[in-house]
Amino acid sequence: MKKTALLILPLFLLFACQTRQEPAKTETITKEGTKPETMVVEGEKPLPGSGLKDAKPPSQETKNTSTLARRGVELIQAENYAEGIEYLNRALENEPQNARILFNRGFAYLNMKDYDKALADFNSSLVINPSDTAVLYHSGLARYYKGDFNGAFRDYSNAISKSKHFPKAYFNRGLVRGQLKDYKGAVEDFTQAISFDPNYSQAYYNRGLANFYKKDTMNACSDWNQANRLGSPDAQKAIDIYCNK
Repeated sequence: MKKTALLILPLFLLFACQTRQEPAKTETITKEGTKPETMVVEGEKPLPGSGLKDAKPPSQETKNTSTLARRGVELIQAENYAEGIEYLNRALENEPQNARILFNRGFAYLNMKDYDKALADFNSSLVINPSDTAVLYHSGLARYYKGDFNGAFRDYSNAISKSKHFPKAYFNRGLVRGQLKDYKGAVEDFTQAISFDPNYSQAYYNRGLANFYKKDTMNACSDWNQANRLGSPDAQKAIDIYCNK
């Protein structure tokens, strides 16, 4: 998703455009049998048992599903989304309740900007595994791009409740709060993102925007100066217009 340059006007179009204010994205695609880096599943503990048991060799159908899913992921990673989806469709014919394959197909639809299909797959994946924070995070992205800010807020809040150390989820929820004109809440979320990632330049920049709308120009300028030191491309424009007076 390409970003265009943000023009700073006499009145900031805070959170109203999706240029520099786009939600943080991840490149999470899960390979069969693995978990995404951002995923934290609660309550997943080993169960006591009487010892190891003989494992049955995988069936041919399981092998085929794994091969199809792996090829689908490779194609999606290469941004060949349509063909990747075809492979995942075939894998789902064998395992329609495979949460990971559903998520990966949803991820492909998200990148194709087919947000309704992406959400359908994310919802199906969450029915199987409601604690998957990666799915909640990307569901929030899809809802954000659809303009469903309340739905995005719920998804990000749910992801945060299951994985407290999630700076991108806090950042994105801060953008959502800005869209909902909850600037105080936006400042709080950007602050949380910064507490986990002190070099998060866009969190400083956007916190500055939220502070500006709270009529707290002193803290806004402080944030923009820090964002500028960290390399935010828009911070200097804000400083020149609103701080160097």
